[in-house]
Order: sequence, then structure tokens, then C-alpha cells
Amino acid sequence: MKLSEVLEVLLKAEDEALEMRGAAEQEAKALIQKARDKFAADQEARLAAAREEARAQVESAQHSAEMEALHIADLAQKERDAMREHFEKSVPALIARIAGEAATRYAAQRRA
Repeated sequence: MKLSEVLEVLLKAEDEALEMRGAAEQEAKALIQKARDKFAADQEARLAAAREEARAQVESAQHSAEMEALHIADLAQKERDAMREHFEKSVPALIARIAGEAATRYAAQRRA
């Protein structure tokens, strides 16, 4: 084999090696980009799930607070109704007693 032939084979091998290296670099870049895209998609899915979970928890807490407020308002209304009923039952007797005491005092003052 002549030196020129050996040189030609070596140059072709170098060109093939450069092409292979370029192809390997392109494949590596594509794999890296694919991994980045998959990571970003996974991250976005996790964030979306976390947002949905947080929204559900806020809605649940809001619903619970609304139900508690309604319950408290109902209890307060029942308490007001009970107080009004007690007042309506007690006041006539109280007024009659006070009026009787006033009448007795007045009668005692008139006799004196």
C-alpha cells in the first residue's frame, strides 16, 4: 500500500469519524431536549394537580365555613326566639306584680 493510499484511507476515516461525532452530538442534543421537555411536562402536571388540590381544599374550607356560619346564625335565631318567648311569658306577670306593688304603695300613701 502506498503512502498516499494510506493517507486517503486515514482522511476518509477522519471524515467518517467527524460525521459520526456530529450525528452523536445531534442525537445527544435531541435526547437532552426530549428529557427537558418531559421534565417540564411532568412538572406542569404536578403543578396543575397541586393547584387543583389547593382549589378543592379552599372550596371545601369555604363550604365548611359557610355551613358553620349558617349553623351559628340558626342557633342565634333560636336563642332570640327563646328569649322573646320567655319575655312574652314573663312580662305580663311582672307588669301585674309591679302594678300591684305600685297600687299598694299608692293606697298606703293615701291613707297616711
